Amino acid sequence: MLIAMAAAVCVAAVAMPARVAAAPVPDVPDSVSVAVGTVLGSTIGRIVDEFEQGGVALDRATVAAMASKAIEGRYTGMSLERAQLLVNDILNTMKPMAGVDSFDTASQVRFLDEAAAKEGAVRTATGVVLEVITEGEGAMPGRDDTVSVFYVGRLSDGTVFDATDDAVDFRVSELTPGLAEALTMMRPGGKYRVTIPSEQAYGEDGIPGIIPGRAALQFIVELNGVRR
Repeated sequence: MLIAMAAAVCVAAVAMPARVAAAPVPDVPDSVSVAVGTVLGSTIGRIVDEFEQGGVALDRATVAAMASKAIEGRYTGMSLERAQLLVNDILNTMKPMAGVDSFDTASQVRFLDEAAAKEGAVRTATGVVLEVITEGEGAMPGRDDTVSVFYVGRLSDGTVFDATDDAVDFRVSELTPGLAEALTMMRPGGKYRVTIPSEQAYGEDGIPGIIPGRAALQFIVELNGVRR
């Protein structure tokens, strides 16, 4: 999921125009600065990981130095326009993380069948397979609710294509159909293994460079909370 924002975040880290001065905020505790720095640093680090997994060699010290300059509004040695073009070109030529453009349908059907064959697993009418690891308590979220989740997403060959370090918030209706369906069947505090057929995820095309076409996806999902 992160690669969709990689160009915007990385370009901002490489070159930023002069900042517009913001009104000072009185008595902001240092913990806020620590929190913002932690979130931004973690996000940039994960994007760097994805570029490297896509075959792009990066000097992390240079990335960090340019990000620091950009935060301070200093010139990095490259214009925003040039950085934008360069990053877009890189994203268009990155090799798929899984090393293949698409999976064969038979292998993905077997992957789903194996998940469904596990004791206690349930397969829904849409083909989504749910296995309870830990059951939660409370009301299940609706599609218009916002959920706070931890997750690890893998392909059928075991490749991790995305994972959270901390809980992240999503509106259920904005997720892929299979993951949205699964979350509406979970209760806060619950942790499930969710296996999703391609047609309930990213379909024939997948996401170039991240998720091959026709890929079934498997998530370990923990529902941390629900906001209505």
